[in-house]
Amino acid sequence: MKTTNLDLTYIIIQPGVSEKMERSGFVTESRIQSGLYYFFQKIVLTFAYFILHIFADLKIDGRENVKNIRGGPLIIIANHKSFLDPLIIGLCFPFFSKIYPLRFIAKDTFFKNPIGWIFYKSVGAFPACKGQGLAASLKIPSQILREGGVVMFFPEGIRIREDCLGQPKIGAAKLASHFPEVPIIPIAISNTHKVGHFGLLYKRSRLRVKIGEPFDYKDKAFQLPAETGIKILMGEIEKSYKETPTCRFQHPENPAPIPSTLPKIF
Repeated sequence: MKTTNLDLTYIIIQPGVSEKMERSGFVTESRIQSGLYYFFQKIVLTFAYFILHIFADLKIDGRENVKNIRGGPLIIIANHKSFLDPLIIGLCFPFFSKIYPLRFIAKDTFFKNPIGWIFYKSVGAFPACKGQGLAASLKIPSQILREGGVVMFFPEGIRIREDCLGQPKIGAAKLASHFPEVPIIPIAISNTHKVGHFGLLYKRSRLRVKIGEPFDYKDKAFQLPAETGIKILMGEIEKSYKETPTCRFQHPENPAPIPSTLPKIF
């Protein structure tokens, strides 16, 4: 079916669009695809569990904050420091939780060679569509949330290899504002930037993770511009980041303020 000249903003915003897409044969994901993502993700996470517990000292705090999360739709936001971060976030939830598979954005370059395309697609990643506009970048995660899935976001957009948080981009806030009742889980990761690609083999690093309390946009969803919304999201990550045991937090040049009140869902 020809799908050129689609209004991508309509795909993100309008209710009921998932059903229209499904009837028209547009890129909705099948149960088979979801099952494959689940299967390959579990293989990779099982391998990561043993590697990170044998060759690193991984500790995850705050699991009690997500004990009532039974499945999607769900948005997970986290700071980004290392290639290990998606794996570590995948280990934050019970192995047989219904929130799996976790879907996440990856750099477009990862999909440019056949091996990278097969690997990243098989574990649930999708391309960032850099340079194609915000609507194009949010098309796939919007679809996933409409179908009850889970999307993982790194608002900073790049790895920050220092003991601080970077400047966020507005994509995660824009997405969240269109799904005001979807829970958002903030996760803070520290010390993974000190582990190189082969660092686990010669040094047992202390990797620390703090899972924050879930929140959502609800009443504020259509009142806040994305530039303000992303500060709320990063503020929640920052709050958890400061609570990680090994963190020596340094503020970025323009730190994200922590809001005094946010609507809680639990």
